[in-house]
Amino acid sequence: MSAKHFVTVSIIAAAIAAAAGSALAAGPSGSPSRISVKTEVLQARNDRTLQPAGEATQPFAVITSDSLVTRGEVRAETTQTRARGEMIAAGQGPSFAVAAGTQLARADVRERVRQANMNGELMRAGEGVGPVEQQARTHLSRAEIVAMRTHR
Repeated sequence: MSAKHFVTVSIIAAAIAAAAGSALAAGPSGSPSRISVKTEVLQARNDRTLQPAGEATQPFAVITSDSLVTRGEVRAETTQTRARGEMIAAGQGPSFAVAAGTQLARADVRERVRQANMNGELMRAGEGVGPVEQQARTHLSRAEIVAMRTHR
């Protein structure tokens, strides 16, 4: 390739790259301008209709109506309730915690799993997805299942 040919090809390539860059920078013809987007965002923020950023699909509820009870009325009600002895101290109310775990002893769980394994009701990890897969081993007898498990 001669030097003149190389320079000509380089100039053409640079011109194509510049044209493509300006075409890409312009974007779609119907896109809004930056200023119009900013004004829309500010208007939505003022109207309290702006969706919060992030992965949440629904924003938290925004209370837009005024309360029907004044702060003084709430304080008076609290004072009356405290005077009657009806207030519950912080931390003394009912517990909403759900008890975790099981009521079975560890030995009982192990025995149930062993029985289910002997009866062919368990699947190896990754082999089954539910009751449909259980049907695959119903044709085997208990002795065949035990033999299959011991001769891996």
